[in-house]
Amino acid sequence: MLGVISLFSCIKGNKIEVSSNPVDVEVPSKKPSVNIFIENSGSMDGYMCDGSQLKDAVYDYVSELNRYTDTTRLYYVNSKIIMYNDNLTSYIKDLNPVSFRKAGGNTANTDLGTIIASVLETVNDTTISIFVSDCILDLPEKDAQKFLTNCEIRIKDEVINAQKRVPDLGVEILELSSDFNGKYFYPNGSVEILKDVQRPYYIWIFGNKNYLAKLNAAIPFSQLAKYDLRGIVAFTNQSNVPFDIYNNALTSKTIIPAHGDYHIIIQADFSTTLQPDGIVQDKRNYSFNNSNLIVDGIYPITDSKSKYSHYIKFTIPKGTNIAQDCLTFNSPKMPSWVSESNDDTGANIHENTNKTTGIKYLIQGVADAYKNEKVSTTFNFNIKRK
Repeated sequence: MLGVISLFSCIKGNKIEVSSNPVDVEVPSKKPSVNIFIENSGSMDGYMCDGSQLKDAVYDYVSELNRYTDTTRLYYVNSKIIMYNDNLTSYIKDLNPVSFRKAGGNTANTDLGTIIASVLETVNDTTISIFVSDCILDLPEKDAQKFLTNCEIRIKDEVINAQKRVPDLGVEILELSSDFNGKYFYPNGSVEILKDVQRPYYIWIFGNKNYLAKLNAAIPFSQLAKYDLRGIVAFTNQSNVPFDIYNNALTSKTIIPAHGDYHIIIQADFSTTLQPDGIVQDKRNYSFNNSNLIVDGIYPITDSKSKYSHYIKFTIPKGTNIAQDCLTFNSPKMPSWVSESNDDTGANIHENTNKTTGIKYLIQGVADAYKNEKVSTTFNFNIKRK
């Protein structure tokens, strides 16, 4: 970010010229390998009913991924990782309680911290790992809050360890909803049968952000909307984002003032920030060095041939004196759906069928690992009086 803004250029109704320096961006040349992990603990049995959206969503998404990946490996995961040695169609067909138990491992009690650590260990610069789970934390009867806090710290530690191996590690977490017919396990050990309800589940995606960006462009998460996609949150380090800057008509770098104001457009590819459209288009996430400059709006580019994902329209108001500036896209706050989906006790499932015990602590653990990443990307540009 530019630390000092030069103030020698007076803009008093004359034309100006805008420019920017080229941005170096790493473009993956190889196809990534992908690992798919579905938790097969007892609490997941209810999602394996006939017509389950979970099975359809995973089948649809992973089959699309196969177009853009080198190798796809399939696993179950509980107390251990269990390889599945058949094809994707059989994998989805075998998503049922009987196959889960036959696969092995401890399906009665699982430690999500250990599972996520195991999944993260399979990630490298060219390997993406996807984890599907209800993400319900198995709370103890006593000291539940201490347990939740410890889980948050554990996740933070595991993500930090993975960042050491994969410096450009990205984490994307999707909340979806599915039909559920099965057992719900209370913290006190009692069990209740739930019938014909909708329950949330989560898809966690770990990998080098440059590969994640490439896959997200090819298979937008919007394609999962038909499977009741409810929320997305993403984390990664600061990105170098390719962009260009033009006049409001995208025809020239020379800007003619309108009533003394200068209207300018940045075209940028936000893909490596991993942030969903709702975050990218939120003006509150942007700031200029010079607070007089105004972000008018951020809009998606619908032209599939464009190398950019969004327009940023902004205004330099009449009388503003600048020679250069920097627009910062700040790392966003935690989206509200995370806390709204959280249940701290797991004690009253009938009032909380749309919530998940402890989910905000798991996701906050990831956020804590990225707490020093205050900036998602920056756009430095120059203004020259003509």
